Amino acid sequence: MLETELKCMLDEETYLNLEKLFDWDWVKEQVNSYYTDRENLLKQNGITLRVRTKDGKNKIQIKVHKNADSPLQICEEAEYDTAEIPEHFTAGEVEKMTGVHAEASLLGSLSTLRHSLIYGGNTEICLDKNEFLDRTDYEIELEYTGSVPEELLELLKAQGVEFSEPAVGKCTRFMRRLYDIIHGE
Repeated sequence: MLETELKCMLDEETYLNLEKLFDWDWVKEQVNSYYTDRENLLKQNGITLRVRTKDGKNKIQIKVHKNADSPLQICEEAEYDTAEIPEHFTAGEVEKMTGVHAEASLLGSLSTLRHSLIYGGNTEICLDKNEFLDRTDYEIELEYTGSVPEELLELLKAQGVEFSEPAVGKCTRFMRRLYDIIHGE
């Protein structure tokens, strides 16, 4: 499945304003558990390996990023059911899922409180509050097919949301913070 989305980091005030602005279809918590390999082969190939827990179910998810350093994120995605959150994946398991031969180990997790609604029939607005390690951050994602309704972009712009900066995904933010903690920063 190909996923196309716009992402923008938010400050807490903008997040709270957007939370009140829309009549959300649902609000749920989800947890992403992230994996990496010693040689960073997954990262070098633009691959995120995670287990997402939502609604009491675990899914192994593979995201292959097609264009980095852009507010527009295009990813090829695949997912597999799993009963548990493994501590590691063997090189054979990782290769079968990603094409990269590397063992992967669990690093930790990020919890997201996600507000979601379908706008204009083709756009899902996801408003996220993320908690990981000792951080909380906020973002909005517009996942869509076709094009994003112009009136939605204008409405968000009036709230101070512009999709002009390169997007940094949840996994990258988690990894950067983990690196800082390990190196005492």
